[in-house]
Amino acid sequence: MTDQVTHEDLTEAQRAYIEELAAVMTASGMPRMASRVYAAILVHERGSMTSAEVAATLQVSAAAVSTAVQWLTQVSMITRRTVPGSRRESYVVDSESLIRLVTHDTNALTAWVSGFARGRDVVEPGGAAADRLAELEEFFSFLIGEMDGIMARWQERQAQAGQEPQSSPSRSARKR
Repeated sequence: MTDQVTHEDLTEAQRAYIEELAAVMTASGMPRMASRVYAAILVHERGSMTSAEVAATLQVSAAAVSTAVQWLTQVSMITRRTVPGSRRESYVVDSESLIRLVTHDTNALTAWVSGFARGRDVVEPGGAAADRLAELEEFFSFLIGEMDGIMARWQERQAQAGQEPQSSPSRSARKR
């Protein structure tokens, strides 16, 4: 058997699940094709696929995969790795990527806090707009403060379960 993955290599249940998970991710604001590509790689036993394998699995064009992969790598949901002995690249799902994305990428949240604070400088003091902006600033500041605690509790939970604390790359990615 070859390492090349095809649409037929997946069970009907796996193909349905890829579409189901992609729909959930798309409903959360992620681009549809990026959602499908991420779900396909996540479901694949190796946790990595080439562009051709993703295209065959999802029955889409290479161009669609390329655009999706570009977005996924930009937001650090997947990483690119060179296929040994080849000029091709494999796209890898690091099982910790979403955890890192949610808990560590507070740059956007920090920018929002600054934006809400700046907005309070231009609206009527004590007015309804100022109150909304202040509440959002307070919430996002609180959220940023909680992220470190969430990650510490997650690592403690993993340690209690006998798993090594996660950092990049994940255990499953190191096995590849």
